[in-house]
Amino acid sequence: MACWNFGEAVWRLADTPLAGRPALMHGQAVVSYAQLRQRAAGIAAWLRSLGLPDGAHVGHYLRNSNAYLEVAVACGLIDYGHVNVNYRYRDQELVDLCNGLDIRVLVYDQAFAGRVAAIRSRLEATVAFVEVPAQVAVGQGGADADLPADNDFAASLTDLYQRDSAELARSASSDGLILIATGGTTGLPKGTQWRHEDLWKKLQVSMRGALQGLRLTAHPRDLDEHLANVASVPQGKPMLTLSPLMHGAGLMTALQVIGQGGSVVTLPGEGFSADAALDTIQARGVGAITLVGDAFGLPLAEALRRRSDEDLLASVDAVVSTGASLGEESRNALLAARPGLFIMDTLGSSEASGYGLSTPEPGVFQPLPTTRVLDEALHEVSAGSDTIGMIYATGYQPVGYYNEPEKTAETFVEIDGERYVRTGDRCRLRADGMLVLLGRDSTVVNTGGEKVYTVEVELALTAFPAIEDALVIGLPHPRFGKQVVAVVQGAGLTQDALTGPALREHLAQRLADYKIPRHILLADSLQRAANGKPDYEFVTRYAQERLA
Repeated sequence: MACWNFGEAVWRLADTPLAGRPALMHGQAVVSYAQLRQRAAGIAAWLRSLGLPDGAHVGHYLRNSNAYLEVAVACGLIDYGHVNVNYRYRDQELVDLCNGLDIRVLVYDQAFAGRVAAIRSRLEATVAFVEVPAQVAVGQGGADADLPADNDFAASLTDLYQRDSAELARSASSDGLILIATGGTTGLPKGTQWRHEDLWKKLQVSMRGALQGLRLTAHPRDLDEHLANVASVPQGKPMLTLSPLMHGAGLMTALQVIGQGGSVVTLPGEGFSADAALDTIQARGVGAITLVGDAFGLPLAEALRRRSDEDLLASVDAVVSTGASLGEESRNALLAARPGLFIMDTLGSSEASGYGLSTPEPGVFQPLPTTRVLDEALHEVSAGSDTIGMIYATGYQPVGYYNEPEKTAETFVEIDGERYVRTGDRCRLRADGMLVLLGRDSTVVNTGGEKVYTVEVELALTAFPAIEDALVIGLPHPRFGKQVVAVVQGAGLTQDALTGPALREHLAQRLADYKIPRHILLADSLQRAANGKPDYEFVTRYAQERLA
């Protein structure tokens, strides 16, 4: 039986002439496929020694680094479940996630040692800890050095690198699970469970990306045939993921690259530095960049304008944004620095991966063949109608949420005998078949009986020249139940400009009157997460305080 498993792919790549090819690049540290196998095998051997049950969950409480993917590959080798842990979480959030998803082993950056020590006694399932030394986390090498953990109850990752793995009994299978914790906009995180094979085929690891030039008409029969295909194509340029690996988009992109024997580049540091990114692109000859909308795009645009004489994107062929669309300013700056650059936004989620591709129009997406738009009665929405429908996606998908049967039943539904993901994204289906995205069910504002889809309003706001970013929320209103309120940011923007006639006229040309925000508030920053996701708690609190 064929084994489609990312860990097994790395193991077998190290038995081919590609073993010396760079797999991971982070700061000064470069890890070949042979070294990645050796390190992952040592980690896997140590995990095995703990005597944990099959499929045990391993939490990755890590910023971007080589260590993240080393541990993820180790999990694949023995069919343990990868679980991402948001490094922005505080004590109670960490406790809730670790306990809710039954994390048995927690791997964490040395920078988080104090927080882990503080919550350790409250973790119900966690029996072992691994600390990633700071030198490894920031890409300064040190893999062969004796780097003890700060916490005496934790093993040091560099010790596991050296562990004897000769007797490791690999148990990698297509059925091994990769858990991607996703909380959406509300509630405790849900563990989205992807089988290795389903995620491999959803990402089209054997058909797309570096292998697209082979023009395969059928999926390879097994991993050996796939690896022969990998060896038959020239080595591609490295891929730089600016997205955090602890979010689905960043992790999926990185897994796709290593499944094809490519090189994944990540940046050290606690925050995003556009200058560091551009220096790395130039130094590593990066060919593709993945990022999350204007959270990365606008800083890159500013740095590219400031350094316009350096030809910093000379090696770059493609930029792909997942989770949020790139705005016009970001796109124009990228194209000015690299004319002809391929830029694409993708529409997707942890549950469905991608289900739409960008068009030149903001907020308008081309549906994939596995995408359908259905009304409340689960009937097809007619193209060109005014009906607002829900996007459903079929094809390869997760088995469900971990220990969440009711939420699994709500999200993964059977329609006409076929299983679909109910994405939660509302849209209109244009006459030309394009999706006009309106927003998630969880962000719809019901004001006076009218539903306002926040994405539509946010797009109208950010089309105003001075507004760089916007978030729209609903706040209580004594008469209408909810009122539409926007919080925006922009360099040089003033509150007076937000109340002036120019913006009101701009919005009136694009939105029905009930969709126009009753209040538009200026903030220095919207406090988006590193992956571009909105912080609705901050925005709501900020708006409430301003309007009090």
